[in-house]
Amino acid sequence: MLNQQRMYKKLGKQPSKGRKKYLPFVIDKRIILGGIIFILVSFFINIFPIVFLILFSIANTAILSFKRYFDAPVDPQLCTFASILMTMQYGLTYGLITAFLTRFVSMIYNKKIKIAYFFMISSYMVAALFTEVINSDNVVLLGIIVTIISNIYMVFIRKYVTQYSNFEVISYALSDLIFNSVMFIGFSEITLFFMI
Repeated sequence: MLNQQRMYKKLGKQPSKGRKKYLPFVIDKRIILGGIIFILVSFFINIFPIVFLILFSIANTAILSFKRYFDAPVDPQLCTFASILMTMQYGLTYGLITAFLTRFVSMIYNKKIKIAYFFMISSYMVAALFTEVINSDNVVLLGIIVTIISNIYMVFIRKYVTQYSNFEVISYALSDLIFNSVMFIGFSEITLFFMI
């Protein structure tokens, strides 16, 4: 009620007694300006890859936000999924940019930067490269095959480079494989449909 009174005061109006519960419909000028700029820019460049890159980065950061508070040996991330879809739809360059940014943004948000995370970024880049090389139209099958290849690469990195324990190596690989399999089986085709 107090917020309604402030809104009317800001607009220089007084609500009638019968309409005190309702606020006038007001559109922020910044939203209109942003929409106009978006439409104008979309005439000159394909803005949808940038939109999906931002959406994937935000979604991945939200999923990995638990790592801000504790670091469990599980890896439910959208980086592999996003890198593969972006490569399929927009090309290898966007796939590699997505592989880097989706993880890097979550690292900055979680305030945890480890050398192991950069090796993980390299595995998402491997996923993008293999997506380009295999070049299949079957997104579910391609996604699962490339996820397996990416995980095999990371098993060797975790075991022999970053010196993780056997439990951590298996836990990370299985959680990533299960999560990405669910994503590709359940959501890859519909996500690709919306990626214009």
